[in-house]
Amino acid sequence: MLARLLTSLTGAVLIVYGIVAAVSPLPAGVVLIGVGLLMIALANPAARPLIRALRRRWRWFDRLVEMAGKRAPKNVKSVVEETDPGGEAESAREGDGC
Repeated sequence: MLARLLTSLTGAVLIVYGIVAAVSPLPAGVVLIGVGLLMIALANPAARPLIRALRRRWRWFDRLVEMAGKRAPKNVKSVVEETDPGGEAESAREGDGC
């Protein structure tokens, strides 16, 4: 419980810092926002549909998440696969007629 709270809080701090850093000349803000969102999705399964929608809407964000997922630990890779906008999990749900 405490670990999930700390992970979510750290993700939120990274997102805020990424927004501030996005106006800097270096593109580090985008990376921080992506990592922050993945941390929140890792700790809170309810946030995963939001990540999936963001990946569907912005192709650059999808590529960033895919790139981060290739070098990430197993638990982060599972979140990346679960939030894949064209993934098998989504196709299975659509096939159920839900």
